[in-house]
Amino acid sequence: MLDTPIRLTTLLEIATILVLIALFLDYSHILRRPWRPALILAIVTICVGTYLTLSAVLPTSSFYGPVIYQGSQSDKVVALTFDDGPNPPYTLQLLDILTTYDVKATFFLIGQNAEKYPETANAIAQKGHLIGTHTYTHSDLLKLAETDILKELSQSAVVIENATGTRPKFLRPPHGFRDSLVLQFSKEQKLDIVQWSVMAEDWKKPGADVIANRVLNKINNGSIVLLHDGDGIIGGDRSQTVAAAEIIIKKLRQRGFRFVTVKELLN
Repeated sequence: MLDTPIRLTTLLEIATILVLIALFLDYSHILRRPWRPALILAIVTICVGTYLTLSAVLPTSSFYGPVIYQGSQSDKVVALTFDDGPNPPYTLQLLDILTTYDVKATFFLIGQNAEKYPETANAIAQKGHLIGTHTYTHSDLLKLAETDILKELSQSAVVIENATGTRPKFLRPPHGFRDSLVLQFSKEQKLDIVQWSVMAEDWKKPGADVIANRVLNKINNGSIVLLHDGDGIIGGDRSQTVAAAEIIIKKLRQRGFRFVTVKELLN
């Protein structure tokens, strides 16, 4: 974990410059000794740059700061999470299924969508589900300036609180991408970052059975499952995810699993 916030883009720019200089020195024979130190420097820098990038995009990495991606494995509990909503009618259909099976889930709302569909956002809260933020516009935070990152976090929190009456305490960055600055701003906004341990890739729409089987085959005690009731700020057909959610709930109940929110999972 880094103690001071450094942008991934800055680190990669430095790495690129180092690689170019090293390759030039090697090509021009300035540092071409028998063991070619300049070429070794270029290779090492490329490896470091790759590690820094992977640490920013892999959901379970804590290199830039602590993230939540798994609960305790001592109990047979699972947290279902849904990103990109609210997105009627699919969010409402999911709420009906969750109510039918008495399941509580966690919804990471996009601020613009909550602004567009405040009634649906409020319905999620009224049903007793946990609400987190998925930023205001679902932009890649790694590509944004510092002021824009803060705006994404603060504006989404205000909009979601206005729609639901509850200020979110959990953040899922779009695509799970984050660096040390995103972690710092999240901490300042009193937001804990929540990632996932099971991903169904339901946005590819492979069919409800495929989505369900991807989850069922990977599930463990304390898993956090990533699903989608929307598609960024453009809406999208999530009927397959709705159907898959019911299959997942039925099958996991048969295995003895309980369903909890992310907050309950951590407690």
